[in-house]
Amino acid sequence: MSMNNHATAHYKIIADSGGSRYRFFCDLSGMALCTTEPVRGDTQQQELKMAWETEGKKHFNRCAKCGRWVSDPMFNADMLQCVDCAPWQEKPNYCIHCGKEISGTDRFCDACGTRLRYREVAV
Repeated sequence: MSMNNHATAHYKIIADSGGSRYRFFCDLSGMALCTTEPVRGDTQQQELKMAWETEGKKHFNRCAKCGRWVSDPMFNADMLQCVDCAPWQEKPNYCIHCGKEISGTDRFCDACGTRLRYREVAV
């Protein structure tokens, strides 16, 4: 897998009367992890850098193998890699989409409704 070299997680710009707000998303799950306060800069690139460094970056982990910016549930901290590059050895006890704790028998997340495919038994 090639190294992803983008400097921030995926984001959307939200226009605000006080400047631009940035919403940052996990590169694997697509879940929004952070929406910044309004930021003003001379250029959009400067605003993005300020928003990422002051508010966004602390909500993410960077995969040491592929370089994606991911949420805690999508990060294998033992390997310092995303779960695509280093899958869990044991099945997680939380929803990989929203992070809510789940029981060993749940097939769907109670919080977000995501189907928990790793709970299925291969036939």
